[in-house]
Amino acid sequence: MDKKEKFELYWVIYVIILFAIVIGATAPSVFTVGGNSSSVQAGTVIPQTAVSNDKVIQGTLYSYQYYFAIKENGGGITSNELGNSLYYNVMVAHPGEYINLTMYAPFGEATANFYFPDYATHVDDVQIVPGLVQYAPVVVPNITGAFAFLNGEYNGPWFSYQVGLLLVIPYQGYMSPIDVSKYVTQTHLAQATMLVGDPYNPPIILYNTTKSPVINLVANQYALFNNSVPGPTAIVLANSTVTLNMYIPMPHSDHNFLYNYSADGTPYAVSNVYVGIYAVWWNGSITLVKEVPIQYNKTIILTFNANAPAYLYGLITPVYYNYNFMDMSNTLTGEQTGYVMGLWGSILVEQG
Repeated sequence: MDKKEKFELYWVIYVIILFAIVIGATAPSVFTVGGNSSSVQAGTVIPQTAVSNDKVIQGTLYSYQYYFAIKENGGGITSNELGNSLYYNVMVAHPGEYINLTMYAPFGEATANFYFPDYATHVDDVQIVPGLVQYAPVVVPNITGAFAFLNGEYNGPWFSYQVGLLLVIPYQGYMSPIDVSKYVTQTHLAQATMLVGDPYNPPIILYNTTKSPVINLVANQYALFNNSVPGPTAIVLANSTVTLNMYIPMPHSDHNFLYNYSADGTPYAVSNVYVGIYAVWWNGSITLVKEVPIQYNKTIILTFNANAPAYLYGLITPVYYNYNFMDMSNTLTGEQTGYVMGLWGSILVEQG
């Protein structure tokens, strides 16, 4: 080895050592990107008065391909969705609270993003990188309603279905007519200006002029109710008798996550899942009202009394999807699997 080659070798070794020193010195910053774990204590976004008055919810969000799993505790909220400690694509809070959100993407998952465009206050936009920890202090709106958050990072063909709702419900009672008016006005203004053509902020359908509302939901070829993800947000009167009609056509193409493939490459329509109506209570718990096995090409009719502050409808848990056309999916040619949610939405209850 001549002098020039030795010099080049020494230089490469020096650069490697320098990189190792820099990475080691900055490790705490590298592994907590996207936010500050002391945001509550610092009082920059979440004020100390909120901490003192128990208005801070400690939230943990796990980002999977293609859904969010969420756990919350504090501020009068304890998530226990149907006996499970995790919500799927749903957060619950009260007006004026804060969510100190810690976010993870487990190793092996794709990079995702938490995007919460509350145009009345600010926008949260944080990358969620596998193996790292991110934080987002979420300012809960001061009015009740259903506010969308989503994955803004492409992580596969179904990434646009990775959308959630922050359900802001009263501390007690139901949505006031004044809050309903503010919520509808704010949402319509955003959809007519900044969110034109945005399918992620569901349309609002008012049924608050009748004690017996009938909500009609029709799925399209992409397995979305009324062409929206989540489906439309309905507003009904407290203690009204609500009829929910859900029509889901038979899936027949790869544009539909309910059109699945078996291990040998045979296509089939998913049948081992349930659609239903689920009550969301003031403490954040979710309880089953009614559910039935999914049925295609037939109207599913569910009737219930609106005595909870909010409801979820449809498929509220992720559905396993496996693309394996003609048994060609493998580690060499590529694989496309994940859990997807599309046929779901919320109902808010107004004081009657």
